[in-house]
Amino acid sequence: MKLRELLDARRVVVPLKARNVRDATTQLAKALIAAGAVSDEKRLLEILKSEWPEDIVSVRDRAFLPHFRTDAVRELAIALGVAAEPLCFAKDPNRCARVVVLIVAPTAEASAYLRAMSAAAQALTSDEVLEGLHRAAGPADVLAIPGLGAVPVPDDLTVGDLMTPHVVAVGREMTLREAAQIMTGRDVSTVPVTGPNREVVGMLTDAHLMRHLLPLTVSQLSTGRLQAVRPRGSKGPPVEPGEVLVREVMDRSVLCLAEDQTVADVAALMLSKDVDRFPVTREGTLVGFLTRGDIVRKLLGK
Repeated sequence: MKLRELLDARRVVVPLKARNVRDATTQLAKALIAAGAVSDEKRLLEILKSEWPEDIVSVRDRAFLPHFRTDAVRELAIALGVAAEPLCFAKDPNRCARVVVLIVAPTAEASAYLRAMSAAAQALTSDEVLEGLHRAAGPADVLAIPGLGAVPVPDDLTVGDLMTPHVVAVGREMTLREAAQIMTGRDVSTVPVTGPNREVVGMLTDAHLMRHLLPLTVSQLSTGRLQAVRPRGSKGPPVEPGEVLVREVMDRSVLCLAEDQTVADVAALMLSKDVDRFPVTREGTLVGFLTRGDIVRKLLGK
């Protein structure tokens, strides 16, 4: 599928006469309604009012990509508009662009929705496409831009396509001091914890380090004495905080992904479980790491 298959003259608004990005999105929604792509007009317009996001995806200063999944539409649909002057995001007046692309899809079509976002973002990274959009006097000019309609909508993206393959991990028998040195040295806030065969046994975050090390460090600085602690579940004598083992403080409940899972499935999992990063395993062995940022960067063609 090419991007041109999702656009026609009825779904292109040029010039887009709007005061801001939200107003532009409403106008583009009305274009989709007029094109017959919406099954519940009232519901779609109500969603734009009541579920407007705190933040909005943008392709740098080139375009805004408001997007919604709702059963108010029959199928994946895109509307594109170009304003004569830059439109700004109300909550950040420094974020402005002339192009707005509205992407909507039924709730069940998460995969197609994400792939369409990726294709639109890829097209908008082209200087030639952006210049053509800015010059356009009407829908016909937009549809005639060669680099716009020819962009392919990618096949299903998988975890393996997006994950970071060379992942930093710490061993369960490491001390917190050793783990902190690795995490600060690699500038990461979360790491998988592995056993002797690289199997994932937990997750360690900078919050764990702060919870166990920071209060005691502050106490040492103020009193000159180091307070010993007793590891979780241990009946032995207290130990110096930095010598506590990772396995004593890590999260033991970890959701892992497989390389062949679709990004749409992962996005749904992130939302339902409120988790933004996952280890990726193959036959039980750690092979990668996937974060919400990895997905966003791919969608925006970065």
